[in-house]
Amino acid sequence: MSPHARHGSFDALDAAEPFTGVERRVVEADGATVSRYVFAPGGAFPRHVHPQEQITIVEAGEVELDVEGERTTLRAGDWSVVPGGIPHGITAGASGAAILAVVVPRRASAEEYTVVG
Repeated sequence: MSPHARHGSFDALDAAEPFTGVERRVVEADGATVSRYVFAPGGAFPRHVHPQEQITIVEAGEVELDVEGERTTLRAGDWSVVPGGIPHGITAGASGAAILAVVVPRRASAEEYTVVG
């Protein structure tokens, strides 16, 4: 394996709870931040904005994605791309959900966003 290659399990990473009912585990790569979020039923990451582009992939369950007030339902296997600087948020369905969020370029920290309500 290359000296710069890494691998592991999200389950082995430290978990944080940025909002009630939302668990986050983060992998920092040289050029991207990859976060796995597990949402309790109805759990939400409020509308927020950051300068990076965000690619979201729904792993399990169903979520409502809010992009600038326009709501879309995404299910397991669905994805979205939100350009940097665009307010967005996500709320899990009645059974909860799991998503991957790929933020490019890499964030300076997992908390590099502004909640916009």
